Amino acid sequence: MNDNLTTPDINEFINLTYERTGDKKDRIQAKDIYDDFQQTELWILLKKTEKIMWNKKNFTNALYQSMKIGLDFKQRIKTENGATMRSVFINWRKK
Repeated sequence: MNDNLTTPDINEFINLTYERTGDKKDRIQAKDIYDDFQQTELWILLKKTEKIMWNKKNFTNALYQSMKIGLDFKQRIKTENGATMRSVFINWRKK
């Protein structure tokens, strides 16, 4: 495995961990995806400088630019109960 994390690595993580449902009620925040990613072996094997480079902001940007999940990205949405969610991917849920 390459020591450097790439966007295809992130896409592979998405494919293994999440699924697109097409249901707008299914949504997951970028921070939750990032938290899940930090528990993977891929993250653990990264050097400290790589971990610093792949902070939550850069990770979210990579997700947003991904053709697989990026089209479902919303900066901000209102939920049914009126709460505001930020950096949300709609139509996605954890497998």
